[in-house]
Amino acid sequence: MLETRPSQPEDVTYLAPRLREADRQELLAAGSPSPEQSLTDGLMLSKQCISIVDEEDRAVAMFGVCPSSEEGVGFVWLLGSDEIKRDKTKFLRRSKQWVDIFHEEFAVLTNFVDRRNEVHLKWLRWLGFKFLRIVNAPGPGNLPFYEFARIRNV
Repeated sequence: MLETRPSQPEDVTYLAPRLREADRQELLAAGSPSPEQSLTDGLMLSKQCISIVDEEDRAVAMFGVCPSSEEGVGFVWLLGSDEIKRDKTKFLRRSKQWVDIFHEEFAVLTNFVDRRNEVHLKWLRWLGFKFLRIVNAPGPGNLPFYEFARIRNV
């Protein structure tokens, strides 16, 4: 059964080589130097960084929200391994809870997602995010990414 807890540096070390292939491809297309760097940045820059862990307290995914320079705007993100599928229902329920918690501090949650990453697209739609426009990623190939956002209900 999967649980959540605050992320720790060792989660980066464990999770980075185990990321889903689609997540690896998305990071490459976005111009990230490595999964380790992206996870480390997420851990260090996020206002809240959460790990989803298995029964042995090993990270199967990490997610969080990084503050923008714009007041009230946060960049939400998630990177995970295939192990996240083990308890999909609980993961989805908890995701909604965490997005609501992120919205307590940030009126707007936004970011970009690789158009090829079908799992992330479905997850974002399910959470109520809207896709705003297509932009070319800065990484190799200038691949298309969707900009997405969700605005807190006031």
